[in-house]
Amino acid sequence: MKTTAFETAFVRVPLAGFAAIDNPDWTQLSQQIHHPAFLEALYIASPALYEEAIRFDFRRQPDEKSRRVLYPLIKYLSRYATRCTPFGLFGGFATAPIEATNSNIRIENTGSLKRVVRLDMNYLCALAQDLEKHPDVKPYLRFFPNTSLYEINEQYRYVTYRYDKGQRVHHLSSAEKSPYLAAVLEQSQPGVRAESLYTVLISDEISEDDARDFVESVVDAQLLVSELEPSLTGENFLVQILTILQTIGSQHPSDEIARIVALLQEVTVDLKTLESGEHETSIDLLGQVEQKLSRLATPFDRKVLFQIDTYLPTLSGQLNRGLLNKLVAKIPTLLKLTPTSEGALDDFRNRFTEKYEDEEIPLVVALDPEIGVGFPADQESFDDSPLVDGVVAGALAKAKKTWTVAPEQAFLFQKIAEAQLHRTAQIAITEEDLLAIEPARPNLPPTNAAMFSVIRENGRETMVLDSFGGTTGTSLLGRFGHTDATVLDLVQQISDAEDQIRPNVIFADIIHLPEARTGNIIIRPQLKAYQIPYLGKASVDAEHQIPVTDLVIRVVGNRVVLRSKSLNKVIVPQLSNAHHYAQTNSLDVYHFLCALQNQAIRPWLGLSLGPVNAVFVYIPRIVLDNIVLSEARWNCRAQQVKPLVTAFKKADWPGLKAEIDHWREQYGIPRHICLLDYDNELYVDLENPWLAETFVNEIKSQDQFQIKEFLFRGDNAVTQSPAGWHTNQFVVAFKNEPDVALAPKVVRDPGLAPKSPKGDLDAAKPGSRKFFAGSEWLYYKIYTGIKTADAILTTVLHPLADRFAERGWTDRFFFIRYGDPQLHIRFRIHLINPAFIGTIIQELHDALAPYVATNVITAIKNDTYNRELERYGRNSIDAVETYFHRDSQTILNFLSLIEGSEGEECRWRFGMKLIDTLLDEIGFDLKQKLDFAEEQATAFGREFGYNSVLKKQLDTRYKTIETAIVELWAETNEDHRFFYDLNQQRRETLRPFIQTIFQLKEQNQLEIPLTSLLGSLIHMTTNRLFRTRQRFVEYSLYYHLHKYYRTVYGRTVLAKKNTFVEAAF
Repeated sequence: MKTTAFETAFVRVPLAGFAAIDNPDWTQLSQQIHHPAFLEALYIASPALYEEAIRFDFRRQPDEKSRRVLYPLIKYLSRYATRCTPFGLFGGFATAPIEATNSNIRIENTGSLKRVVRLDMNYLCALAQDLEKHPDVKPYLRFFPNTSLYEINEQYRYVTYRYDKGQRVHHLSSAEKSPYLAAVLEQSQPGVRAESLYTVLISDEISEDDARDFVESVVDAQLLVSELEPSLTGENFLVQILTILQTIGSQHPSDEIARIVALLQEVTVDLKTLESGEHETSIDLLGQVEQKLSRLATPFDRKVLFQIDTYLPTLSGQLNRGLLNKLVAKIPTLLKLTPTSEGALDDFRNRFTEKYEDEEIPLVVALDPEIGVGFPADQESFDDSPLVDGVVAGALAKAKKTWTVAPEQAFLFQKIAEAQLHRTAQIAITEEDLLAIEPARPNLPPTNAAMFSVIRENGRETMVLDSFGGTTGTSLLGRFGHTDATVLDLVQQISDAEDQIRPNVIFADIIHLPEARTGNIIIRPQLKAYQIPYLGKASVDAEHQIPVTDLVIRVVGNRVVLRSKSLNKVIVPQLSNAHHYAQTNSLDVYHFLCALQNQAIRPWLGLSLGPVNAVFVYIPRIVLDNIVLSEARWNCRAQQVKPLVTAFKKADWPGLKAEIDHWREQYGIPRHICLLDYDNELYVDLENPWLAETFVNEIKSQDQFQIKEFLFRGDNAVTQSPAGWHTNQFVVAFKNEPDVALAPKVVRDPGLAPKSPKGDLDAAKPGSRKFFAGSEWLYYKIYTGIKTADAILTTVLHPLADRFAERGWTDRFFFIRYGDPQLHIRFRIHLINPAFIGTIIQELHDALAPYVATNVITAIKNDTYNRELERYGRNSIDAVETYFHRDSQTILNFLSLIEGSEGEECRWRFGMKLIDTLLDEIGFDLKQKLDFAEEQATAFGREFGYNSVLKKQLDTRYKTIETAIVELWAETNEDHRFFYDLNQQRRETLRPFIQTIFQLKEQNQLEIPLTSLLGSLIHMTTNRLFRTRQRFVEYSLYYHLHKYYRTVYGRTVLAKKNTFVEAAF
């Protein structure tokens, strides 16, 4: 893979130089806080604190009360002087060329700013909602179908939203399909006024008033949304609102619309005036905007009314290309240091394959939480099972303690431990250190980006790496594209490169507004030709919009392939902004589309200190050549700084200074540090009384916190202005050109979709695949709780099934437990004569109705029985279903005889006995049983992250149950006689099934390997017997059986040896 940097860097700097926070003198501090530029920045960030600042009396030393205002002011001043993140007038940005010379950035005039001012998206969304209801506006708005809408089972499903205390709250909704609703939705596809929808409905039976009321109800239910829906790409949303209002006003004049338009136009002019820099300070003009907006009916919050980005037109200089070449050269090493993780997409792929195999399924169906597999998967509810109670699956333990199994984490732990032992302040990683770690495939996305700072150390430039990765190089830059032509040109170059690198796929921008205020960071220019709108308005024409209903998915190999039916092209969703979709309560479709970006790529490169932070108090600086991968950091707890807090509360600086000095000496903490709070950093000089007090004020109530060293100094800075030196941060995008194309081939004919092989199997005989309602198989899903499932099975379904068989209506039934994701019973019953189906259904309804009435059963669904012919074989499926029937009968008889904790102890014993008996009947000797159990346990071990921690837990559990297992095989416990007998009865009823399987095998007609078939049968037995965690229980059963078989086999072999020796003498 060839990686090259783009020619332009994005530079981020704090607006003030470091000198603004460097002087501890009280007079100097007061002058900095009262500086007009700082007060302007403060006004935009916090109008309330601004009011406090201008009233603050700096002529006196602050008392306890005034310190409550002073400390927040100092935090803002620290940010103003040291933090590079663009935020209002605190941090600005510009672009700079990348050249083959030393890095050097200069800002000629920090007072010459390009303020790009917008109204907050939260306010604009609220304004749009109010305008949508306005009687002079609503009749003339165009309405479109909700972009989340899809149809399933004669029902429309979609997502609605409402605002609760300013927060956008989403709800899953549904509406029954009707000819009238279908007509309205069809008519509204291109976007039409409500009046046009009335005419579709008016008939002899439906009056105009009735039609009007119906359309109003459809709009109120959000099945239709207006053109005032927020747009996240393209023009400023305020401009879009104005354009719509002006169009309506010109066609349907109204004094009220004219007033609103005139007022919003004035606001637009005011904001443009601020951007032009004609006003030296924005405070007065922003106040005028607030007054004008107060004349509208939409309320607003002053402290979050404006969004300002600050471009620095006088920034000049360059970034050293040599630094970037060094970073590119270190990518193979970084890949070795980067942890890999199986996320929600891997789990989805497995569940999708289990349910649909290789079929291509509509995206909305696959993600539907009721009928699909959903995304992400819900956490499984655990039930008590003595066999596995307290045993943590290795996969879970791995998530908590990755370092126990991941080579790169083990390496990192070893390096840190060695550094602590030798009191080393810096860990230098070399390529030789990592020879033992396997090289990783450089499967990088088409573009990504690095964010870093540059300092000079020992005569050469050093890169301090903050992050390296992303699914696109535009993610950190997209939201700034509207600020200046140079930034827009850079992000467009990045976007175009992606299309060139993967020309056989379509990159489509995801258009979704999770929260109104989130719109401030996810708005960006239109970069891609295609967009996927989902509860957001696209800015491209209809031909370039890809509705979620046009998307289908299938699994090819280990990849989830998303395809557009209309375009017949592979679609790669893309999020060209920095929204943390996985850390919020994201909607399933949005979350899935975003997660799909990460497929088959390394989304980031670098160290993961998460597990390390949980162990070490002090982590030295970690470097790779001239790249700082991690600054030195300290993980502190409240007990360690308790003396500092005590001294702080006494308002005694000498006393506090003494405690700080002692703390620094004890833990080796430098004078200049940053207090970390997620991605927020607060610079602190521990010898500056005001900064030190602010620091202790911040940590005094925290149980734990983290600090890191602050590496910038006046003699190592590469960024200068007339005010002195500045900290810096660069964002550089990279182009990654792979050696081979990554996208799977897709047929070009739009009429041809990938065909599932199931069509051939359906036609094959024997062994039909699908049985619909009314056929010989009746299939119900009964949704109920974990423990009530046993009661319903034993007291309702089993007696009914026996009664139907006695009457000659049915000949077999079986059940399984399932979750999709709600827990339910899948109950299937085979009819000898379908003529009795009506009576059977009625009796089932009558028997289950009381449970439904009391909400013990939450839902009952009739479904199509889809035989798993690939898993069980076409020739053997009838015999397998007979096995399922006998197995279900045995297990239900067992469940009706157990209760309480004693019953749970019997449950795992019975499960172990059932497995061994089946292996007996199939003809396995002890060695074959041992091999089979080992094979199954090994396979499950990979699934559950088998490691030394899990092995220890399982071995400990085996020691506690070994006596019980020996007793189980001897059948000496008379209290367990009931399930010994049940096992023997099952043994006898299964013999015809065993004979059929052997006959098929002898005739070479058994399509499934015998061991695979056995594994599947045992898997279903375990599913029926145990209520939850069935797969982990099954793993435990195999693990313990393997240990028992190995012990018995070892004794047998030893006994044979002894017998041979005795015979020889």
